[in-house]
Amino acid sequence: MFSTRKCLLVILSLIMVASAAIAWGCTEEAAGDDEQDPMERRGELHAGSGAFSEPWILAEIAKVLLEDAGFEVEHTRNFQGSTVLHQALEAGDLDFYVSWTGTQFAGILEKEVTDEWLDREKVYDYVKQEFAERYNQTWSPPLGFNNTYALAVRRDFAEEHDIQTQSELRDISPELTIAMDTTFMDRVGDGYPDMLEHYDMEFAEAHPMDYGIIYRAVAQGDVDVAVAYTTDGRVAGLDLVILEDDREFFPPYDGAVVLCTEMLEKSPAVEEILSIMWGAFDEHTMSLLNAKVDVEEEEYEDVAREFVQEMGWID
Repeated sequence: MFSTRKCLLVILSLIMVASAAIAWGCTEEAAGDDEQDPMERRGELHAGSGAFSEPWILAEIAKVLLEDAGFEVEHTRNFQGSTVLHQALEAGDLDFYVSWTGTQFAGILEKEVTDEWLDREKVYDYVKQEFAERYNQTWSPPLGFNNTYALAVRRDFAEEHDIQTQSELRDISPELTIAMDTTFMDRVGDGYPDMLEHYDMEFAEAHPMDYGIIYRAVAQGDVDVAVAYTTDGRVAGLDLVILEDDREFFPPYDGAVVLCTEMLEKSPAVEEILSIMWGAFDEHTMSLLNAKVDVEEEEYEDVAREFVQEMGWID
């Protein structure tokens, strides 16, 4: 009996060693001869994305590019929050995910948003350096667009009250209702409580909602104001108006890809393949891509592949 059990343990140990040898991750060793050209190495990569269309599309574009180059890529969607994605990458469960500088500046790095941190380049440089030093993670160069938070209202509402800026909401805010996702409601630094203080506003009611519901809720008049994303395709699709952040509360949110540095060291081809994405997206382009999923109800995989083909990045 002891001999049989010992054999089983040996077999299980061999299986675990073999599995570890072929796994990617921030804490695992990659398989392959050290003498092998790293540009020729190909393995399985794991991408993650949050619970809305923009990171789905961008992560899928990265997947299409990498698979065209010979990698196998698994894309897991709907991670609930940037912290969960960060923890998954740190644990080696993911190799890369899409994020935004402002999200992790005020989130994981817990920096207070002050006047000195409204410069996009300065925020990006700080986030990139801190993630490299603290977590051994690499931030790609910016993808080219700034998807920051904003307050959105119906066009007829804006015209009726003659408002174009967030400051102009202050006097009527006690009579209004506002919708936002739970992440923004609880965020410290650039979330709901600090926004109220910064703009000296107080809404009658605040409703936490999924982003898939928020835009239609304000468009249909169920709420008066929505906390939106500036690149969300539903803003234009539902004829909403973005109010100017005239008191500069929101920090910059430059989109980028966050990658496991150890994985890049083992396979630098990944960064070279994805580099075609750096700077390739402006706010208008990203809004159009998002609208195809959120308004026109196309599949995000189709939108990603069509974009890559239209750009001539793959045949």
